[in-house]
Amino acid sequence: DLSGNEGCGVGALRGGIRFAAAYPITPASDLLEWLAPRLEQLGGSLLQAEDELASINMVVGASFGGVPALTATSGPGLALMLEGLGLAVAAEIPAVVVDVMRGGPSTGVPTKSEQADLNMAVYGLHGDAPHLVLGALDHADCILTTEWSVRLAEALQTAAVVLTDQYLAQSRALIPEPRYSLPEIPARSTAESAADYLRYADTPDGVSPMAIPGTAECTFVAEGLEHRENGRPSTAAADHQLQLEKRARKLREFDFGEHWADIRGDGATAILTWGSTTVAVREAADRLRDAGTKVKVIALRLLLPVSPDRLAEALLGVDRVLIVEQSHGRQFWHYLRSYYDIDAEMHSLARPGP
Repeated sequence: DLSGNEGCGVGALRGGIRFAAAYPITPASDLLEWLAPRLEQLGGSLLQAEDELASINMVVGASFGGVPALTATSGPGLALMLEGLGLAVAAEIPAVVVDVMRGGPSTGVPTKSEQADLNMAVYGLHGDAPHLVLGALDHADCILTTEWSVRLAEALQTAAVVLTDQYLAQSRALIPEPRYSLPEIPARSTAESAADYLRYADTPDGVSPMAIPGTAECTFVAEGLEHRENGRPSTAAADHQLQLEKRARKLREFDFGEHWADIRGDGATAILTWGSTTVAVREAADRLRDAGTKVKVIALRLLLPVSPDRLAEALLGVDRVLIVEQSHGRQFWHYLRSYYDIDAEMHSLARPGP
């Protein structure tokens, strides 16, 4: 058996994480406690930073140096990390944050679950900052989702936010041995010695070679200012437009494969959800099927970038959709209305925790 926090730790190690820096916060602290000795056994390390600002910047620095890196926090800590995540996006440095959500706002209900960090994870970075947001669906899925997030961040050279919550993180469940197959994901694109090296070259897929510091003839500036292809700061509109499009193209053109969502069952009614509410939704759907009512369950795992074509295909033949989430402000409902065209009749079941 394992907890969701332990599952995230397993996924992180399987994804290649070898450095973590973090500041303790309920309900993420035990993920860090679990990681610390295991990272050491694998030749990595965990550092307790003085605060969340330091921890995200340590993660960005370690990753800049070539070591896949992660931090874990909860809502108040993620709020402090958003500027650092923007730096990771602008400088195109892989960085992963596991946000174990709890009731808010402010200190809120730190020992109970809520899915109310969705808006912050999706919209919180300032400027146009394409990044990854993924939500784990159950205890076993914490392993898959975290490993996938690490590998995606490394391949796409951007920031990834993994959303779990207190319920998943600190409860335990018996799960079968994890057996899943991730789609083919390239490793981090590195650079060899080259006199004409361009760190932010405008490549067809938007991913540019990232030289490890010390690579001969590949010195470059990595910071938060907009830049030319060679990394030198620029305020020119043409350079800004080129780099904005390049960073967006990386995510837009990437094939994320079948793991964007977990889809089960069939019927003219669908329940659309995400995160840990998936567990309750699946149980309800099983009871409905046992009573003779067909229902499809669609649980989104990949929240950003969005997958409108895939969801439209999944909703073919569906004429009624129930959107289930654990937030008072219907954040998932508004997220869906913002990014997806859903023709079916829509109903909302939104309840805050605990």
